[in-house]
Amino acid sequence: MNRITTSAVAVAAVLMLGLLGGCSTIDPDAPALHGDYSGDGFSGAVAVVRLPGDIPHVPESRGKAARWSSVEMSQVLFLDADCQRQLYSKLPSWAQAIAKEGGWGALAVAVGEGAFVSAFPGADVVRYVLGGLGYGAAAGANTGRYRQDGAEKAAQGYCVMLNAWEAKQRYGILTGLNFVLWYGDGHTSLPAPDNRGVLLPRTTDDPPTPFFIH
Repeated sequence: MNRITTSAVAVAAVLMLGLLGGCSTIDPDAPALHGDYSGDGFSGAVAVVRLPGDIPHVPESRGKAARWSSVEMSQVLFLDADCQRQLYSKLPSWAQAIAKEGGWGALAVAVGEGAFVSAFPGADVVRYVLGGLGYGAAAGANTGRYRQDGAEKAAQGYCVMLNAWEAKQRYGILTGLNFVLWYGDGHTSLPAPDNRGVLLPRTTDDPPTPFFIH
């Protein structure tokens, strides 16, 4: 592919990425790491679902919806932010650049139209743009962006789910709260904390998960 064609593809990629938008799921310095539990910086890779109360034919559940207060919200935001911090260090360098700049479109603008392809040859979106010219570059760019965003959401959401499960087992927190992974476009949001619900007791007396030293 000659320089003119490459430049044209780069410009097309930038334009399409600007239209497609999208922000990175992973922020290495999310606000919750600094005590800001307002909800800013939440990855949106999981949806928090509360165990309801008043389940039919379960009298023990009467009036016992799981609690979702500012305490639980701060705990979820912290676990989410810490997953973002840890996962960021494990991303490929080009993916770190995308996350740091705030998304595909922001990165394309930051590095300049002509430099995008040459600066980040490992980015899936570039390969999909180049390979997708035969059937539509927009479809190729869209596929590449979805693949990268989906991978970030999968890793982040699974990390939050595992850490929440571990925290439940070890510390008895977040009981009655479940975490559903979200891989699709856009991001989930946390519900506003309220004064309803109760902190449910742990449902297992199993010992904490042991640490294995290899």
